[in-house]
Amino acid sequence: MTKASTICVTGGTGFVGTGVVSLFLEHGYNVRCLVRNERSAQKLEFLKERFSDQLEYIIGNVLESNDIIRALEGCSALVHLVGIRRKEAKASGMTYDDIDVGSAAATAIALKRCGLKRILLLSAGAIGNSYYVRCKAKAEQAIMSANLDWTIFRPAFIIGPSQQWPILMGPVLSVLGLMPGKYGDIARKSGNITRSELAEAFLMSLEDHSSIGKIIEVSEIHRMNHHKRQNH
Repeated sequence: MTKASTICVTGGTGFVGTGVVSLFLEHGYNVRCLVRNERSAQKLEFLKERFSDQLEYIIGNVLESNDIIRALEGCSALVHLVGIRRKEAKASGMTYDDIDVGSAAATAIALKRCGLKRILLLSAGAIGNSYYVRCKAKAEQAIMSANLDWTIFRPAFIIGPSQQWPILMGPVLSVLGLMPGKYGDIARKSGNITRSELAEAFLMSLEDHSSIGKIIEVSEIHRMNHHKRQNH
């Protein structure tokens, strides 16, 4: 995949999305974002000023396959970062099933219809059996069962601008992660990563076909970033 490629990003205006889109643009990719409306598109204006020739957006509904197909035209891959936050769910009445699972199902249909296979999916750490975790598992399954070239990311706590509270949990999770067995495994899956580390992992996986068919957990995100730092 050359850096002249156009990457379609859904969920590109969110906390993780703006970090991923920014990094892709900085590395020479063209990015097309599917956004809900003009107001949502305003969240990309700080990037549009710097990368006016590389960044575009299409207004549409990520729950509608036809809208996703429009956004995918001429793209070489899709990065799917859609997810509803708890606060938004309460305000809108929408659920994780509606948004997280519904958008993944619509995306799988869109990719199959337009013949594009490469997708990078943002999921979440498979920790426990909450409604949220079950919905993320269903979203993953919608993509994995569609005969696509998928890579799935499972971060837990993400540190970045306006989201610093996970730092407080870091030392505890690091110590617990040294334990063998079930509780150590849970702690490792729950570990902190930064938004920039996650974005770098997306970029590296986009350029590395060996990541196809892999689920990338927190420990692997750390390993990928460590390996990149050592080689630069």
